[in-house]
Amino acid sequence: MKNPQKVLILAACSCIILAHFYRLSTYLINFPNWGDDYLFLAYFTDLPRFSGMEFFQRTVEFHSYIHRIVWPRLFTALYAAFRSEFDFKELTILANLFTISVIYPLAKLLKQHHVNPWHLIVLVGLIYAPNGNLDNFALIGVLQHTTSLVFLIWISYWLSDKKNRSWGIWLSLLYPMFSTEGLAFIPCVLLLIIYLKDARVWLYGLCGIFVFYVYFIGYASPSTIPSSGSLGAKLFFTVKGAIVFIGAAVKKDLTISLAVGTIFFINSLFILLRYHQTKNNSLLFSALILFQTMAVGAMITLGRGNAQAGDLGVLFSERFSTYGIVFLCITYFAVIQPSLYKLHFERMWLAIPALIWIGISTVVAVPKLGNLKNRLIADVSNAYHFNTNTSYRMEEREIKLLKESGNYRFPTEVISLKMNTAKPEAISFPILPAYEAGINEFSSKVTGILLVEKQNKPQLFLPINSLSHSFKIKKDIPFDQKMSRFVVIPMQ
Repeated sequence: MKNPQKVLILAACSCIILAHFYRLSTYLINFPNWGDDYLFLAYFTDLPRFSGMEFFQRTVEFHSYIHRIVWPRLFTALYAAFRSEFDFKELTILANLFTISVIYPLAKLLKQHHVNPWHLIVLVGLIYAPNGNLDNFALIGVLQHTTSLVFLIWISYWLSDKKNRSWGIWLSLLYPMFSTEGLAFIPCVLLLIIYLKDARVWLYGLCGIFVFYVYFIGYASPSTIPSSGSLGAKLFFTVKGAIVFIGAAVKKDLTISLAVGTIFFINSLFILLRYHQTKNNSLLFSALILFQTMAVGAMITLGRGNAQAGDLGVLFSERFSTYGIVFLCITYFAVIQPSLYKLHFERMWLAIPALIWIGISTVVAVPKLGNLKNRLIADVSNAYHFNTNTSYRMEEREIKLLKESGNYRFPTEVISLKMNTAKPEAISFPILPAYEAGINEFSSKVTGILLVEKQNKPQLFLPINSLSHSFKIKKDIPFDQKMSRFVVIPMQ
């Protein structure tokens, strides 16, 4: 064995990656994680009928008012070239493969600056920390958010390398094809070019203006804008939101995330200062990613927050968990650089709190993933038997995509009504205080999935969350527990 150290590091990193894909395979089923995932089945279904212009229009059209998710749709088109049947689970796992590519720039920079290579195991562990990867179990999450972050890491790597800087500069103009946040990165790159006194500043600036112009062709703003109030209030609210967003990577609590986020923000500023002093390209690489993540937090705050009410709850959504884990990973990457801080101890000791964090993330994620699979099984069974969903909107369009398009096949996890021979019984479920608009939540002492029967006829399935000991149901779905009987189906 020529280099046992490299073999051990490779083996450890491989085990972490395989564990991530094992979780994906175990807890996902062939069904949408959330309502937004249906847009990819619709796109896949319509692809054979597209003319050239229709293909272009459907690929670049807006999703949810502001997002042009061009790359996610193109990847779906590539998938369609090899598959005649759409599989949500398969496509989600395939998209997760892109995350492996970011290990290369991290490893190259560690080697370039003579950082202990054992840190790579910690970095890979942080990237795949289970509780920070919950968004990667949703198709739109991995195709939009995660591939966007992968692209950010790569263009930041190229921008930080003199030999490849041109690639980073011009490819950054394609960033908005992955997600709307790419628009925020263009001014960052322009400032970097100005700082570097690069002669391409005017050309890049004009190209950036052109990208903004093209992006917003045909844009129609929503009828209601969440962020309201004075300009000063909006500015303060946006800065606060950006700080809370990065602090939420540690704890999804407003006070704690604000305190932790402030520390992260100061550390990020110091990383930028040390790059100015040392010209260490690893610090430039880190600063670009860290400040772009904060910019994403600011954009979410402006688009989804409410300045008058001071509502920042949306920043704690699990759909943004990948941004938090990338922020933690890159912060760790920057701190282990010898040129950032002068430490009086070996930097490998920093791996201990990071590994503890990874362990806690694993423990915390296990029941969440169990609840995810429980909900997916209930969702697919509701769609198959009752043409409904208890959590998000399911209308005729979604039902036709599932049952009539010919491009989707229900998975084996669908609960069979014939197999449930248990006798229904009356159970009381106290209603809990309203937390989400349009949703009723009920407390439950039992766990698993409830089969609700009314007048001796099955009505719907309700997944019980084992952490909150409750289940949720949309207010527009008829549910009268006094007139209903229930069969408890154990968690699978």
